[in-house]
Order: sequence, then C-alpha cells, then structure tokens
Amino acid sequence: MQKIIGSVLIVAGTTIGAGMLAMPIISASVGFTFMAFILFCIWFAMFYTSILLVDVYKYNSKEDGLNTLTFKYLGNTGAIITAISMLTLMYALVSAYITGGGDILRTNLELWLNREISTEVSAILFTVMFGGIIAFGTRLVDISTKIVFSIKLIFLCVVIGLLLPKIEAQYLLHKPSNAIPVLATIPVIFTSFGFYVVIPTLVKYLDGNLKQLKWVFFVGSILPLLLYLIWELTILGNINEGVFTEILKENTKIEGLLKAIRQIENSKVIKVAFNIFAGAAILTSFWGVAMALKDYIKDLGKHKPLIKNNTSAILLTFLPPIGFALFYPDGFIVALGYASVSLVVLALIMPMLILKKAQKQAGEKQPFSQRIAFLYLWLLTAVIIILQFLMVINVIPSY
Repeated sequence: MQKIIGSVLIVAGTTIGAGMLAMPIISASVGFTFMAFILFCIWFAMFYTSILLVDVYKYNSKEDGLNTLTFKYLGNTGAIITAISMLTLMYALVSAYITGGGDILRTNLELWLNREISTEVSAILFTVMFGGIIAFGTRLVDISTKIVFSIKLIFLCVVIGLLLPKIEAQYLLHKPSNAIPVLATIPVIFTSFGFYVVIPTLVKYLDGNLKQLKWVFFVGSILPLLLYLIWELTILGNINEGVFTEILKENTKIEGLLKAIRQIENSKVIKVAFNIFAGAAILTSFWGVAMALKDYIKDLGKHKPLIKNNTSAILLTFLPPIGFALFYPDGFIVALGYASVSLVVLALIMPMLILKKAQKQAGEKQPFSQRIAFLYLWLLTAVIIILQFLMVINVIPSY
C-alpha cells in the first residue's frame, strides 16, 4: 500500500509543478468556464493514453523501458523519433527546474546568510542537494516526494484558505471576446499534465501490476485536475480580469501572479506560503522528471555497460541540463516553447501506435470504443501541433 501511495504522489508531484504557477497567468483573459472545460478535456486524453501504455505491458516484461518498446513495435525510426522527443522534453524540463529551483534557493540563502550568491553557484547547489536523491533510486524519491508533496499541499491550502472566502461570482463569469486567447492556452495546459514520462519507471516499481498501475494513474492524474480547478477558481474569482491583465503587462511570470495575489491579501503569511508552495512545486516535478530521464538513459544504453551504469546515467541526466542552465539558459527556454510538440509525440501518438501494433501481433481486434477514443486523440494531436505552429509564426500569442 505504501508503494501505491508513493506512486500516486510521484504522478501528482511530477504533474503539479511550474505549470500550475503559470496557469492563472495564461488564463487571466480566458475566464474560469473555458479553462475548466480545457483542463477536463486534456486530463481525459492524458489519463487515457497512460492507460494505453500500461496495457502494452500485458504483452511485455515490466523491465522494458520506452526505448525498448518503441524499437520492438515501431522499429528504428520510431525509436529515434521517441528518443529525440523524450530527451528534448526532459532535458528542457530538468534545465528549467534547475534554473527556477536555483533562483528560489539563492533568494533564501542570501536572506539567511546576508551575502550575495551567484546564479551559477545556486544552480549547482540545487542540483547537488536535491538531484543527488535520484542516485539512490525510486524508493528514496518516493519517500522524499511524500514529504515535499505534503508540504506543498499544506501551503497551497494556506494560500487557497486565505483567498477562497473572497471570491466574487461576477469575476468567474468573464468570457473572452474571441477564441484566440482560449486556443493559445491549450499547448501550455497540455504540458501541465506531463506525468507520462514516469510510466515505465512506475511499471517496474509496482512489479508490473496492471490493476494497481491503472488505479495509480487515475488517482495520480485526477488529483492535479482537482487542484488545478480549485486554484483557478480561487485566483480568477478574486481578481478582475482587466486589473489582472494590467498587472501582468508590467510584471511577467510568477512576480506578476504574486503581485496580483498581494492585491487581494497583502500579508506576510501569504507571501511565505506562496514561496514555499512554489519551491515545493518545482522540487517534486524536478524529481519526477529527473528520475524518468535517468531510467530512460539507462534503457537507451542497456547494451552499453558504460552508459547503463548508475553513475554514468546520473552524470548524463544532470550535466547537459546544468550546462545549458549555466551557459545558455535561453536555449532551453526556446526548447520549452516546443515542449508541447515533444509531449504530443510521446503521450498521444506513441501510445496509440504501440498498443495498436501490440494488439495486432497478439491477434487481438481493436475494440470499437477504443477506435472512437483514438479519433479524439488524433484530433487533439492535430489541434496542438497546428496551434504551436501558429504561435511560432506569431499568428496567435505564445506564453
């Protein structure tokens, strides 16, 4: 039971990260009703495809990683496309978490030590202090995630508890004047359900128990959905859309969100609670993605003793992203802009193709309900890729 709870929290902890902090920012001009609809539609797609990949393990060993599965069912081309998508996505995320986590660590250390600390030192410190946990395996990540997720939940409840009573119904009724702001949120919201990367790791951790795994991914994904909805309800229900948009024009990213929250409840308690929540959100996501990246690298190099060695895998997990975080941070900011396309390949396209091929090889017919679901997933795939392209050519705004 402890393993199941830990696995649920790894899924939820990987999901509830920096995306949750950005959510009210991108939805300021969209309104709660449209955001709730988009969140539900994307949650369903991501939960369903996680179950598709879990079902692939009916025909395979629990030890098989994503590279092994894609090579087996989709050949060398499929394995290469998956590898590029997986490494681009996870290296970009790990680098972003090192940058964000290092900034939070630096701010607090400067306050406690009363001396200036460079961003390079804080990024390295963050990686060594918190990334080192990954070297000791899934069990320690499980325990650490339980502790930090609990802290994150407590301080999120403090923030929500202070703001929830102040909700004004008219703010929740806001609707956008056109569809563009709504469409622009879809790729960003999609990447906020990026728990797909931990599936092979948890299959191995739970000894390939398909019933337990399906339960873990249902509970682990619906918990973020509920928290996202409460979070959106709390923030959007407290701030007039026009005022929020003006604040965000002058103060981008998390600073703008914090300033908007202070306008509602300008207290030291909420400032401290929000800072702790933001740090914990980054940390649990960092652990989930870094752990998945390490396991994927080991699977890629399973026939190469030098790569599949734990020490080598750890170095390959952290050295490239910390190098980019230190010397070329904008490179990964650009990569993050395309993270939704990488995640589309990994979380929508690959599970459908792999399961269909596995069913065919096993002589099984594809159920009619699954065909209908696949149509929805292919439609969502097309929508996200088209929207990302329109963002690149500046037809619709990007966040």
